[in-house]
Amino acid sequence: MSEGPSYAHLLKRVPVQERSVRRVDAILDAAAELLRDLEVEAVTVRDLAGGAGVPTGTLYQFFEDKDMVLRALAVRFVAAMPAVLDDVLAAEGDDWARTIGRVLDTYAAVVRAHPAIRRLWLSGVMDTATRDLERATDATIAVRLGARLREQAGVRRGSPAQWRVLVALINGQLVHAFTDDPAGDVVALREAKRAARAYAGAVLGISAA
Repeated sequence: MSEGPSYAHLLKRVPVQERSVRRVDAILDAAAELLRDLEVEAVTVRDLAGGAGVPTGTLYQFFEDKDMVLRALAVRFVAAMPAVLDDVLAAEGDDWARTIGRVLDTYAAVVRAHPAIRRLWLSGVMDTATRDLERATDATIAVRLGARLREQAGVRRGSPAQWRVLVALINGQLVHAFTDDPAGDVVALREAKRAARAYAGAVLGISAA
C-alpha cells in the first residue's frame, strides 16, 4: 500500500481521490511558479490558491498554512534529487573527475530551471523534519556517488563518511554559488568543481588533473 507522497507528514490530511491529489499537486506547482519571481515572504495563501485555481478553503483542507506548503515543496524537490543523480551516474565513458563535474553541472542546471529551490534554500523555511530528510537523501546520494567514483577510478578506497563529506562539500558550494547570483556564479561553480575533485581525488588516492 502506498504511504502517500514524500511530504505526507506535512499535510493535514493525505489526498486519496485523484481529484484531491491533483489539487495538492497544483498548489505545490503554484508555489514553485510564484517563487520564480517572488521572495518567500511575499507569497500569500491567496496567491497560492489563485495560482492553483482552487478556493483558499481547499488549500486549508490540506495545509495548515503557507509555511507548510513551502516545506512540502522543499520536500518534493529533495525527494527528486536521487533520480537526478541516477541520470548522471548512468552516463557511459566518463572518468571519476568528469563525473564530479557533471554532478555539479547537473545540480546547477536544476537550480536554474527551478528558482524556487534557491529561494527555499536561502529562506530558512525548511524545518527540522525537512532537514532530516535532506540529510537522509544526501546519505543515499553519497553511497551511489561513492560507488560510481570507486568503480571509475578502479580502486576500493573511500568510506561512507568520506562520501557524505563530498556531498556536503558539493551542496555547500552550490549554495555559495547561487546565494547572490540566480544563475550561479561562474567562478564559484568552477572553483567548486576543483575543490570537489581535489577532495575526491585525495579519498581515492588519485591526483585530480
